[in-house]
Amino acid sequence: MAKRKEKPWQFKVSFALTIIMLFCVFGYFTQSFLEIRKVKPVRVAIERLSATSKEADVSPEATPVIEEGNKELPDQ
Repeated sequence: MAKRKEKPWQFKVSFALTIIMLFCVFGYFTQSFLEIRKVKPVRVAIERLSATSKEADVSPEATPVIEEGNKELPDQ
């Protein structure tokens, strides 16, 4: 089979699109990394865990309520 000759402009356009896509992906990960560093996820996780443990200590224990009802079973 003979090798098909590609047009040089197709290679240039494909290469340009590849470079643009690479920059977009790199920019996305850079922006995500910077936003995560602003939030400080470890500190947020520690604060949430300590807040839930404090709420659990403060809340009173719920006493089970047993309803007195008719203990007879209905006839079937």
